[in-house]
Amino acid sequence: MPTRIFRAQWIWAVVIGGMFAPWTQADEPLPPDRPIAEVIDHYLDLKLKTAKVAPAPQATDATLVRRLYLDLAGRIPTPNEARYFVKSTDPHKRAKLIQELVTSPEFIRHSATEFDVFLRNDNTEAGSVRGYLLNAFQENRPWDQMFRDLLGVAEKPDPAKPEQYVTKRLKDRDSLTRDISSVFFGLNVSCAQCHRHPYIKSLTQDYFFGMREFFASAYDFQGNLLDRKFTKPAEFKAKDGKILPVKMMFLNGKTVERENIAGTDLAKAIQEESKEIEKLAKAYPKTKELPPASTFRPRSKLAELALAPENRAMFAKAIVNRLWYRFYGYGLVMRTDQMHANNPASHPDLLQWLTRDFIAHQYDLKRLIGGLVASKAYARSSQWDDKEAPAPQLFAVAAIRPLTPSQWAISFSLANNPSLLKQGLSREMREKSLVALESQSKGLENLIEYPREDMQIPITESLKLSNDAAILKSVGGQLLPVLMKSKDRKQQIEESVWTVLSRAPTSDDYEVFDSYLENRKDRPVAGLQQMIWALINSPEFRFNH
Repeated sequence: MPTRIFRAQWIWAVVIGGMFAPWTQADEPLPPDRPIAEVIDHYLDLKLKTAKVAPAPQATDATLVRRLYLDLAGRIPTPNEARYFVKSTDPHKRAKLIQELVTSPEFIRHSATEFDVFLRNDNTEAGSVRGYLLNAFQENRPWDQMFRDLLGVAEKPDPAKPEQYVTKRLKDRDSLTRDISSVFFGLNVSCAQCHRHPYIKSLTQDYFFGMREFFASAYDFQGNLLDRKFTKPAEFKAKDGKILPVKMMFLNGKTVERENIAGTDLAKAIQEESKEIEKLAKAYPKTKELPPASTFRPRSKLAELALAPENRAMFAKAIVNRLWYRFYGYGLVMRTDQMHANNPASHPDLLQWLTRDFIAHQYDLKRLIGGLVASKAYARSSQWDDKEAPAPQLFAVAAIRPLTPSQWAISFSLANNPSLLKQGLSREMREKSLVALESQSKGLENLIEYPREDMQIPITESLKLSNDAAILKSVGGQLLPVLMKSKDRKQQIEESVWTVLSRAPTSDDYEVFDSYLENRKDRPVAGLQQMIWALINSPEFRFNH
């Protein structure tokens, strides 16, 4: 295994810097200069102490290296990568691995994939913006800038057209309103479309239609997101039957007045503008001429309100909570799209500190992610020996999280062909192999359901995998020739378990598989292939534990 190079200094500040600093008293907020990991452990430990719960011990190195590769690179480690980490006696090996992974091209591609799904918000009509996200994560673009890009209000147009995030949703502006509110502000306002929010008395229909109004003048002109100059005043029917006017309204009640052009016959202006747009659309293939830009862009007003100093905590807090949920398996606020005063965080001081820190560091997603996975809490074991596990909001034990379709597909391909990333490859060849691996795995993703809150793995998933001819044929792949080179059954079992599960075999593994292979010694290739499939089809492979 090539020596891992420690290329930057920030990870020391995140992970190591404050490890031996004295704890701040419980009644004093932690100062802003503390490392993220230290702050996480401080506030979680306080809660555990109050609840009189002793947390689970730290996970084994084998579990931790697998967890980090899945979370940061989107795949299991190769057997060599896993063994290297487990055997290393370097006290800073975890910090170095985190730094290596978050600065890798794999992190960029995996982050783009995960954020593409997150931004889609289960909206089957929404298009992918992964091409844009690849560029954004390559540049480590701040989250507030990505928000502006996706709204289509950035100062400079992006060739990847991130504004398609809005354009593709314009056919259903109700869903667009829901997605924008849920994804960027952690508050699903869809139930306020027809009546007052059941848990937030102050969240009335005005808020839903007020947020919707920020997109009322937006339209798709030949793939370009533009705003009309003139729009008909919007109205909505209240639950009591009254017809009420709509004002652009942010989620904190702040309103924006639409520009009024004195002396304008609005109906006539709307008609004339529509004719002009239609005329330009017909000529566009030749002229490439766009309609005149509106001087008033409601989406810009939404971005200004959301990122204003008095409002930006709501915007920042939502993504902090989403990322916490992704890496810890349970949000500081649950549900993640119901972040309001009547649904407080389990650790409000921690969420507030992380939000403040995220804003202070210019919405740096990479820095936040590196800090979240560097804590002791993240590295806890997922095993709990007592009969009843503690409440998930205590974060006393690591959550067992189903792999995403992308994680599973790439890991499945790698488990069947570990030699793809064999030792001695140049960095360039290794990267080419990884890109090819990820590309080849795309077709497998539809076999796995994307995990959601409180999801139970359906039995149909296992049946589908067990009966898919192409899957069964590919099991073993390039791993079988490696195993067949050895006549030592113990060595075959060891290599299989390291390759698929990223750990050394237990005594039970040796006993079970030795007996299994002994009963199939007349057809050794089929026996080995079936052993590999048993490992891949096990819950241990399907979950990030």
